[in-house]
Amino acid sequence: MKRTSKQVAVVIAITSLTFSMVTASISNAAPIAPKAAVSSGGTIKIGILHPFTGNYAGVGAASIAGAKVAAALINASGGILGKKLVITTADTLGDPADAVPALNKLLNIDHVVAVVGPGGLEAGSTIPILDRNKIPYMLQSGNTKFDKMKDQYGFRVNPSDGQLSVAMALFAIQQGYRKAAMVFSTIDSAQTLKPAVVSTFTKLGGKIVVDVNLTPAQTSYSSEALKVSGANPDVIFTQMEPPTGSVFFTAMEQTNGLTTPFVGSDITAGSDFVSAVTAARATKVLYSIEGASVSGAATNAFNAEYKKILKGAPLASASYAYDATILLALAITQAKSTKGPLIAAAIMKVSNAPGVTVQTYAAGLKALKAGKKINYDGASGPMDFDKYHNVFGPFEAVKSDASGNFVTFKTMTALELMKAS
Repeated sequence: MKRTSKQVAVVIAITSLTFSMVTASISNAAPIAPKAAVSSGGTIKIGILHPFTGNYAGVGAASIAGAKVAAALINASGGILGKKLVITTADTLGDPADAVPALNKLLNIDHVVAVVGPGGLEAGSTIPILDRNKIPYMLQSGNTKFDKMKDQYGFRVNPSDGQLSVAMALFAIQQGYRKAAMVFSTIDSAQTLKPAVVSTFTKLGGKIVVDVNLTPAQTSYSSEALKVSGANPDVIFTQMEPPTGSVFFTAMEQTNGLTTPFVGSDITAGSDFVSAVTAARATKVLYSIEGASVSGAATNAFNAEYKKILKGAPLASASYAYDATILLALAITQAKSTKGPLIAAAIMKVSNAPGVTVQTYAAGLKALKAGKKINYDGASGPMDFDKYHNVFGPFEAVKSDASGNFVTFKTMTALELMKAS
């Protein structure tokens, strides 16, 4: 999920692999007690806990991209506490059972001091382990069950689906759409988003005329496309993975000429999604709802470094991992320690007002060295956490042009969203 960054077409090849599931007993097993989270050899390690292969590999690709960009800027400024930041990864395969040994690898082999992740697919099996081992983590999940999270180690860096869903429904109503089809992937993160879209849309005067679920990565969705077209909606609400989107958009084009507009989540606001469905189709029918874009030093630094080291424009959600990594680095600097409880306690000290507003790691480091209280505002937006460790912000509808570049179509203020919800 993301709050910011215009996306342009970037081709990232992701090979889908089939992995056998580990036994259920592994998912419930306690991890080997990790060694103390210390940095040796002049390094400090932060782990990325996401899927890097399989149907949900795009989530991991965006996260590692954002973290790498942050690490490059952090190390260019002298690192953390004078040590080089090293980003290490663990592949969850998008499965809660496989996520457990992946996390244990980060803890017991890599000895990370903090984690960017997990996502919603792996949160249930990994958060208890992170808490037991006192490891600060930057959750990337829109699931509304985390809206009132009470965890001293967990901080959610993307907005809740509760906010995103209201923005999707409100935009559709503002465009004059009143009859909606719900076309969502069967993965948990999509299914938890759907009910809130339905609730807000119907409350604002809309009607759901058909509800279709898509099993990811099928070779055909012809029957599903016929069902949607037969209900004659004037808008299609959706969240689906890029490979699923490619096949479903083709099916809709064959069924009704791809004439019904789509209102998608921020997952569809990524260059990987546009590349999958093609820019020609996206610019014709797809509106994507994402956190409102942020201008200023944070965004400029992120975009410039991303282009420099990754040779393209940001993937959807990459800015979340970027901000998460910088926040962790600033918190470690503030705490003057790599101990988990001290890092966790320092996160809101560097992210929330009051304090000198900083938008880059270099600026934050300089201010901290000068003994100043700081307030980090990132590339994905203000990183101000509430008492449940959640962030908030306005949303915008973006649309791809024929070249795959996203442009802002409409912005919805936080006040508008509050009234709609």
